[in-house]
Amino acid sequence: MEKMKYKMSSRATILLGRESVSRVDGAIIELVKNTYDADAGFCLICFDVKHDHIYILDNGSGMTKGIIESCWMLIGTDNKRVEYLSAKNRIKSGEKGIGRFALDRLGSKCKMYTKHESENLICWETDWSSFEKSGQIIDDVEANFSYCPGQQFEDVIPIEIKNAIAQCARGNHNNQFSLKSGTLFSISGLRDKWSDHEKEKVIDVLGYLIPPVEQQNYAIIIQRSLTSTAFKVDSDITDDYDYKVRAHFDGKKVTAKVFRNEFDLNIMPKELFRQPAFSFEPYRLEDFSKEYFEVTRTVSELTGNDSSAYANMCESVGPFDFQFIFMKLSNRGEGPYYYKAVSRKRKIWMENHGGLKIYRDNFLVRPYGDPTSKSFDWLGLDARKGINPVAISDKSEQWHVNNSQLQGTVLISRVYNASILDKSSREGIIENEFFDTLSSLLIEIISIFEKDRAHIVKNIKQYNDQQNQRERAKEEAAGIAKTVLGKKNKRTNEKGADTASDTEKLATAVQIYQEEREELISEIKLLRALATNGLMTTTMVHDLKSINALLVSRVRGFRLAIRQNDTLQIQRNLEDLKTNDEFLKSWITVITTQTKKDRRRRLKKDIIKVLSESIKLISPILNRKKVDIQFTTDGGEAYKKIFATDFDSIIYNLVINSIESFEETKVSERQITIRVESDDDNLMIHYSDNGHGLTESFKKNPYSIFKYGTTSKFDAEGNAVGTGLGMYIVASSINEYKGRYTITKVEDGFGLDITIPLSEEGR
Repeated sequence: MEKMKYKMSSRATILLGRESVSRVDGAIIELVKNTYDADAGFCLICFDVKHDHIYILDNGSGMTKGIIESCWMLIGTDNKRVEYLSAKNRIKSGEKGIGRFALDRLGSKCKMYTKHESENLICWETDWSSFEKSGQIIDDVEANFSYCPGQQFEDVIPIEIKNAIAQCARGNHNNQFSLKSGTLFSISGLRDKWSDHEKEKVIDVLGYLIPPVEQQNYAIIIQRSLTSTAFKVDSDITDDYDYKVRAHFDGKKVTAKVFRNEFDLNIMPKELFRQPAFSFEPYRLEDFSKEYFEVTRTVSELTGNDSSAYANMCESVGPFDFQFIFMKLSNRGEGPYYYKAVSRKRKIWMENHGGLKIYRDNFLVRPYGDPTSKSFDWLGLDARKGINPVAISDKSEQWHVNNSQLQGTVLISRVYNASILDKSSREGIIENEFFDTLSSLLIEIISIFEKDRAHIVKNIKQYNDQQNQRERAKEEAAGIAKTVLGKKNKRTNEKGADTASDTEKLATAVQIYQEEREELISEIKLLRALATNGLMTTTMVHDLKSINALLVSRVRGFRLAIRQNDTLQIQRNLEDLKTNDEFLKSWITVITTQTKKDRRRRLKKDIIKVLSESIKLISPILNRKKVDIQFTTDGGEAYKKIFATDFDSIIYNLVINSIESFEETKVSERQITIRVESDDDNLMIHYSDNGHGLTESFKKNPYSIFKYGTTSKFDAEGNAVGTGLGMYIVASSINEYKGRYTITKVEDGFGLDITIPLSEEGR
């Protein structure tokens, strides 16, 4: 059998290159990356548009004839993939071997001078239009090559550019701007008009091209024209921030340093730090006095997902660094939380520098964090905020930050983060499961700061409310009294005082507010009941599907048994029918009972009786799930004005969690125990099951299960499949009655003690 060789049209080759480097700013970025890979101390770009030229100069290692032939002119070379470290230990950013087509994107002709320390100066010249001849294959295209003996690299650099470099090198003594070796591109036949606006767009992009930390060893220099003054392009760094976080992920755990710069310790009352919320690390006075505090979290502790599959996924993502600052733009609309003054310049700075940007091997990955693109909020922080838009002082401590309030950098590498793949267009990253995992880890790192800030502000507000409550009540009463008494002194001659009328209006307004409040409370109860019903239905979905499959087919079985007069089979079918109907009746009754209007009205009821009724309703469901529930009381009564649906929600959500725990663990008997006690002052509910208890990720801070959105249910890719609503509803329902809850067991089962005060003050 004969062999046939593949051939490639020279025109196809260059078209593929142009497709990969389609944008003019992208073309310049590709060439700048090459200078960085060559260990250059600087890269200068000069727009000599007046003479139809762009110059790109670097002082890197330069190229030999062998490198030009085997690497530069080999399209699709993998030398950077194999030899990924430069002599200065820089990880080379290019790997597809098509960067030289960036030259073709900029202009139709290119002359290159390059000097390597081991060879004479080389001149290489090509006309890109020669690739476009019809019928020509790539092997037919040639470039001009020659040595320039006796000439130094400096000799071929235009004098205006050399003067510009000398100006930038003043005061520098580490040879960063030496011109003993390097490469100079002279690009002509420009394909773009290069207006001042177009130049500025490229300069803006270059300002973010490398992270600030790398700008100490590598500089990007711009000349807007051959005769203009050169300047370094720098990414502006600011010390004006509220929070700063520096985090490192090593594949298994995150170590984060959290810098607080928002609160003015000089005006924070010392009494504040004697409150329970500020009595433990890192919220003590001495912690606020430090420059930063450090947090270390394993993957399961950080995310709440302790599955080995997710841990392996995170390890496959690889190590990365993440630094960001949080900067609120004003103090308007926020309470007296002892903030430092906010500079007016913040808004301008964030407009120019805001967003979270990704850097791979110290080069910007576009378009992430670009305010002009749809990927500005690539982590979806604003949508996350929209789902749960609570204030910073909310008691849930579930405040989320807006994307516009953050500025930061994510540092990854093609060597250590090989699963994070670039798109072939060089614009963006392939959004596969590894990128999704990286994104979720970044959000959880952001949440370290969010939770810290929310805890502080919530408890400052709580402290201030306690301090100001009495004074506020006195001031309000004094204001009303002043108004009423003032009108009393202005009695009319016709009817006397109109004080009674004002008092009546005031009372009417209070009554209206109270009615509106009751309506809102009733609405909240309905939403909680519906949420609980949804959670219960999700838990029962397997059983409901099984019954659904039998709804029609079981009729055939009945008919057959009746025709054959098979008494035993008829009896079995009837028993199955009864069991399924009891289950459906229980489920439907639970669903419909919770949403009844009378259960969403505050009525004086015996709470113990309400709990007994709730358990009786759900018993057929528990029987189907083979769960044995033991409900015992001390024989007493516990009357209080309550919403019955609140206690339905407490019991049902606890039971739902127990059922799901039983489904995930193997125990010979599934048991739930509820013991109720009461005295003149309190009702005590002792709840426990013998499931698997809390997952490992919650054992360090078990009370986090009561926070909104916190879940232990994840799929194999690490995506949350639980709602994080059940235990949040339990906690919020208890809190409404000024109750207390204490976790009593986290292993070999779960236990919770609930105390509800029975006095009117505890309503």
